[in-house]
Amino acid sequence: MPDGLKADQGSARRIDYREVLNEADFAVFAELRSLRKTIADAEGVAQYAEFTNEQLANLVRGRVSTLDALGKIEGVGPARLERYAARFLAVLQPALAAG
Repeated sequence: MPDGLKADQGSARRIDYREVLNEADFAVFAELRSLRKTIADAEGVAQYAEFTNEQLANLVRGRVSTLDALGKIEGVGPARLERYAARFLAVLQPALAAG
């Protein structure tokens, strides 16, 4: 796990991903957060129930652009892959290819 991407377990400290990610990566992270909000609002669930900020940051930092790579992110199992992979990869693939 890269430094700065995981808060201590009992900590209420919030991570400012603008400080952790470079400018280009933060732009992709912001797109993923927007997509997550759209999905969560449509499904009537909390955003973190879809993907946590940590998972989204790991998608960007890990340069995830395939279904296999997405499935290797901690907490992303078969159900999330089936439900969300196409939509999240549609954001990740062009953004990472351009940057």
